[in-house]
Amino acid sequence: MDENPHAVCRLREGYGKIMAEKLNIPDNLTIENSKEIYSKLSRQFSDGTTFEVDRDILLNSITKALIRELSENYPEQLVIPEELNNDIFYPKDEGKSEVEEKKAKTPFLENLGGKLLKLWDVIFLFFVIMVDMIFYSLESIYNRKFILKNDTTKNAYYIGYLAVPIVSLLAFLIGFTIALQAAIQLAKMGGQSMIAMMSTMVMTKELGPLITAIIIAGRTGSSIAAEIGTMVVMEEVDALKTMGVKPLKFLLVPKFWAFTTVMPVLTLVADIAGIFGGFLIASAYSIPPGSFLVDVIESVEMSDIFWGTIKSISFAWVILAVGSFKGLNVRGGADAVGRATTESVVVSIFMVVAIDAIFSLFLYT
Repeated sequence: MDENPHAVCRLREGYGKIMAEKLNIPDNLTIENSKEIYSKLSRQFSDGTTFEVDRDILLNSITKALIRELSENYPEQLVIPEELNNDIFYPKDEGKSEVEEKKAKTPFLENLGGKLLKLWDVIFLFFVIMVDMIFYSLESIYNRKFILKNDTTKNAYYIGYLAVPIVSLLAFLIGFTIALQAAIQLAKMGGQSMIAMMSTMVMTKELGPLITAIIIAGRTGSSIAAEIGTMVVMEEVDALKTMGVKPLKFLLVPKFWAFTTVMPVLTLVADIAGIFGGFLIASAYSIPPGSFLVDVIESVEMSDIFWGTIKSISFAWVILAVGSFKGLNVRGGADAVGRATTESVVVSIFMVVAIDAIFSLFLYT
């Protein structure tokens, strides 16, 4: 008489329980082959055989999903040991991830120290990019290798010329608004004649370079981070390295010289536009154009123009370095590029304002 192989394995114990067979789930279970393996296991359940999950099975998300599916379809035939039941059906700590559990168990000082070390690594890498950028830019004066012809001119056109309208408009509106608010207060004391001096000093000392840098950080710094980040994701930067091209020199040097050239010019445009906004307010208070122009000339100091130029160049280098740093450290896909672009704008504006505060602290105190 033929024996059923499964019946041989099912031995009844003292209390009427059935000793189930071990459920054989392959170790090479993946998402791709999970449906095929599930079909094979389902066929084994079709004859009423009882199976038990191996206590030593390696549980991962795919294995757990497969066991849950089998348990739902064959509840009377699948035995799950008690020690595995909670892991399969009840995730630890109400569904908290392993990362969250690790964070919860990490002591405060250890967690703080880890964050400080990560911050130090970020600052170190940022300054490495900054130093390399300046070094390769100075080297390019006598060594044009890896630099495309007319690339600097194209970047200067995009960064500088195309930004003139937006810089002029915003500087004009801010200069106009500040002059208007100041004129209302000055008129109470009969000091309308000071509008020209106030507009000139505010724009040349502070707002001209600052407004320009913030606009360029949002307009150009973000595009640099997105451009380089996309190249990293598409492995174009790795391709440059494979061809023996220095990525930092190839990507940053033309932008460096373009930024260095156009930022002082854009700052001067912002100064003029802001002062012109003040001129319109002064005209509304019956101040003659000639008198306004004389006051402007007397208020302008060459030291303010010089330090405004130095500040604008410093802002330009920081914006370029931050955008390049964020772009080169993109890891992932399109979403990572978007995050890097946003972070580059936020960090650039923060650093621009911080550097401007440091300049003001040393120059005007």
